[in-house]
Formats: sequence, C-alpha cells, structure tokens
Amino acid sequence: MKEKKEIMPAEPDKSESRRLSSVLGVKIRGHGDTDDPNLIMKGLINEIDKEVKKLVDVFRFMMKYQILFKGSGIEFAGLREYVPGQDDATKIDWKASLRSKSLYVKQYEEERDLFVHVLMDSSSSMFFGTQNRTKYEFANIIAGAIIYASVETGDNTGFSIFNDKVVANLEPSNENTQYYKALRLMIDHKNQHGKFDMVDALTYVLNTADPRTILFIVSDFIGLKGEEWKDVLKMLGGKLDRIIGIMVRDIRDDVLPKNIGYMKLRDPFSDRILVIDSDAARIKYEKLAAEQVKMIEDEFRNTRAGFFKVYTTDTFVRQLIKYIELSEGY
Repeated sequence: MKEKKEIMPAEPDKSESRRLSSVLGVKIRGHGDTDDPNLIMKGLINEIDKEVKKLVDVFRFMMKYQILFKGSGIEFAGLREYVPGQDDATKIDWKASLRSKSLYVKQYEEERDLFVHVLMDSSSSMFFGTQNRTKYEFANIIAGAIIYASVETGDNTGFSIFNDKVVANLEPSNENTQYYKALRLMIDHKNQHGKFDMVDALTYVLNTADPRTILFIVSDFIGLKGEEWKDVLKMLGGKLDRIIGIMVRDIRDDVLPKNIGYMKLRDPFSDRILVIDSDAARIKYEKLAAEQVKMIEDEFRNTRAGFFKVYTTDTFVRQLIKYIELSEGY
C-alpha cells in the first residue's frame, strides 16, 4: 500500500486565512500565542484537570484489579464478610454468599508492583490542527492525564517523547513530581518537531521497560514506513503486560472539505508544497486514509494490543473507559 502523507496547509495570506476559516471552520494560528512556559504550563494543567478526575477513578479500578494485565497480577487470599459502605458491591461473591446466606467479598493479595509508560509522538505532523487545537496539544492532554492518574494511584510511571528518535525520557517513578516533570518536557521546544521513526522509539522501550508494564503509545501514526515497526511491536507485545495505541487525528487527516476547489498543501516532514484540486482528490484521499487507519489497527490487534482512535474534538476518557469495559475480566 502506498504511504499516505499528511497534508498541512501552507502559510496563507490574510485573505486566504479568512476564506479558509469560513469554509473549513479552521482556526489559523498566528504568532501571538504566548511563549511564557509558566503560562503554557498553567493552560495545559487546566486542560488536563477537565479530564483527569474521571480518569483517576478508572485507573484506581483497573490497577487494583489488574484489568489490563495478562497475568493474574493479584492472588486470591480468601473470603470475608461484606461491609456496606466500605466494600465495592460489584466484588461480592454471589455463589459463596448464597451458600452461607450472608454477603461475602473476595480478598486479594497483590503480588507485584505495576508500571505504566507513556510514549508520545512529537514529530512535525503532530503540529497540524484545524479544530481549535493541534494534535500535539491534544496528545499533551491525553499523556498528562494518564500520567497524573497513574501517579495518583501509586503506580511507577515512565514517560518518553519521540520523533525520529527518543528526545526526552523520565525513568519510572510514583512521586508526585513525575507529573510536573513530564509537563515540562512536553512544552520544551527542544523536544518538538522533526521526522518520524517509531522503530527507534519502540526498540528503546523494548530494551528498557519492565515486563510488568502497560505501555500507552500516543501518536497520529503518520509517517510509518516499512515492516520493521510491526516486528518490534510484536516483540513488545510478547514482553509487556499490555500495549494500548491511542491514535490522535485531526478530522482533515481523514476527510477533505467539499467544494473548496484548489488547495495549497505542505508535507510536514519535507516542507514540499503541493497544489491539488481537492474535489478531484477527495475520494482517493479518504480511501487511502481509511486503509491506513485499518492497517495500523489490524497490526495492534494482531499483537493482542489495544487500539482506538480519537479526534482532537473528542473526549478521550470516554474512549479509554469503553476500551477497559470491553477488556477481558472487566
């Protein structure tokens, strides 16, 4: 299958900006955005706060009962009488309760520490956005919320940023400062933009991650080449407890606008400019985009990994909860 290249609008003049904004609903980003890292950090934290409260409860549940882990993770220790208001009613052992005519819940003993690692894409295609935020901005919110929720539940959490190589890394820790360290790395311009090579990033995790790890990969997965990344993903799937791919997309990654005529586009990795008739190219473009998404999802499924796609206008927590609900053992 031919590689699908992401298209990015070339820098428009003001009249073209107004026209595109009215036709596409595109917010053309100017140069007036703040460069103050403290203000950027504050804004990112506010966005994460909107999502993280819902996610913390989900993480507490899935980590406590090892929902996403291949192994048992916890060892059955016995039964004890149910305490109303203290115990989770969904954990009542109904067979034992019916036999004894009293309510009993199962007790477990944790047998291992848990690890979470978030691998986030910062390559140039992630800085495309037509719906009020770029994919990278949304990826920051997703990664930040996962890291916060994981640390809040006491789990060892690592974080890496990659483009054509791993450009930033935090070793696993359950200290509260891990969350703020990760945010600092996200907004650091030195860690942003560049070409895309997932093989290097996956190999790094393969060589360094603890086998008892849930790996979250947050990326648009644009720029994948060859077959090597599939082989490394399979090796990771054999080593780690669980992999979850979160594909972050802008609607224009998958669908071209109608009745706009000729468009000037820019390749995010080479800066090559191309003028196309969007009406003539739409069907082929959308077909190729759909095929690419399916190919990537199929590879994750074949590796027994989780996978879901979110647009920058979506609420990703809802998608993650849906994935957990469908996971074996929930």
